[in-house]
Amino acid sequence: MDIAAQDGWEAAAAVLEAHWDRLATTAPQHLLAAIRALPGDAFVDRPTFLVAANYLQHVMTGGDTSRFNDNGWLDATMTGSDLGLMDTLGLLTGRSAGARTSGKLAQARQAAERARSAFERASEAERSSIRASLPHFRLQWGRAFEMADASGAESEYEEAYELAILTDQMTVGRRAAAHRAWMNAERGYLRAAELWLARALDQPAANGRYDAILFLTTALLRLDRGDHAGATRELARVRGLGDGEHWAAALWVQSMHAHDRASGAIADAQLAHEMSRHPETVSSSGANGRYVRAARARLAVLRSQVSRTPNVNPAASSTDKVIAAALANGGGSRHRALEIVRPAIAPEEPTRIRSTALLITAAAALNLDLIESAKQAFIQAHALIEDERLYSAYESIPSDDLRKLADLTSRELPDVSSPFRRAAEHSSALTRREHEVLTMLALPKSMLELSAELYISPNTLKATIRRLYRKLDVNSRAAAVDTARQAGLI
Repeated sequence: MDIAAQDGWEAAAAVLEAHWDRLATTAPQHLLAAIRALPGDAFVDRPTFLVAANYLQHVMTGGDTSRFNDNGWLDATMTGSDLGLMDTLGLLTGRSAGARTSGKLAQARQAAERARSAFERASEAERSSIRASLPHFRLQWGRAFEMADASGAESEYEEAYELAILTDQMTVGRRAAAHRAWMNAERGYLRAAELWLARALDQPAANGRYDAILFLTTALLRLDRGDHAGATRELARVRGLGDGEHWAAALWVQSMHAHDRASGAIADAQLAHEMSRHPETVSSSGANGRYVRAARARLAVLRSQVSRTPNVNPAASSTDKVIAAALANGGGSRHRALEIVRPAIAPEEPTRIRSTALLITAAAALNLDLIESAKQAFIQAHALIEDERLYSAYESIPSDDLRKLADLTSRELPDVSSPFRRAAEHSSALTRREHEVLTMLALPKSMLELSAELYISPNTLKATIRRLYRKLDVNSRAAAVDTARQAGLI
């Protein structure tokens, strides 16, 4: 606090604001000590410091950053106060962040909109005076808009990134770029997502706690491109850090990653755990509600527990309509699937939504013998998917329907499915004897010993094994056993 003693607390406050991004992630205890050492006048004139101190204390005592809120005292602080721009934005942004992390998304959005309006009404001189703090504010406004499914999040993240680079605040630049990458990836704009991810990775990482969204975005991109092993590594990194406020997005990606009984059981357990912590999320609006509903639907399909007549509100989001249509189609309600999904095939819908809606339309029409409609829908879906290499969208319809549609339209499909996914798809085609042989192959016994125990000739055993290899798409005993274990067949 030498600066405060020499030049006054305003000069010390300017130093704290300029270095907040670095100190908050690397030395929060020192930053809190510096704030507490400010004179009382600082807290009277800059109530923002109360929010900052409260947040740092919350983090240092082991509090969940996704559960931080203002405890209701911001209203009293703002009432009747003649605050400057810095403190107006600080208090409104603090209120927005607190409301967001406690699930009050409408309030979070409203506070962020008030903060942004106050900034837009301010003079150029006032704006310049808060230049160092503005990237942090805009990042938080973006978070509020994104979680509330409101427009404006993309522009706030982009502004936060540009301002962070201009003010040499690399960590907040990394965070803003990573969030922008996630929004693109979630919507199926994978090439744009890769561009923003590269921008995020160009900035140094000061604290891994903020990189969960970066690793989650990378995991989603890898899943979309068929790289399940790479996605596994990225999801492990997310779990190592703790997904915090991104728990629902992580559930959704984990459900997409589940392709066998074992990983499906893990995802189910994670979903049940999070639902015990956030029971209100299942039917709530906003991004987290969408992620949870998509995860539940994905896992229901994996367990073959789909609804034939799912309910869907006409005012529901396009994502919820696609989810309901996929369940209806999977349950055999083709007409209902076509009815539900029709609004989601509009050109203005994001690529992930529109391509999936078109695939469901194609599959439902195919099973209703509406061949021309099926072909046209599949051709459009195929073009969208191949343009972004959004291969995970193909998993939204049964694999048999996908192959028939590809044959009908003379379109090629990428071979991006993992071995255990192919094994799971072909498991129903295995005979009882083939299942028996597959189980025996896992035992440390010779072929002669196996044929004797199975009461068949060695030649019959070899012929059965050759059929197994073709169905599992493998070429060795070890690969067959490993693939069968991954798929939960043995």
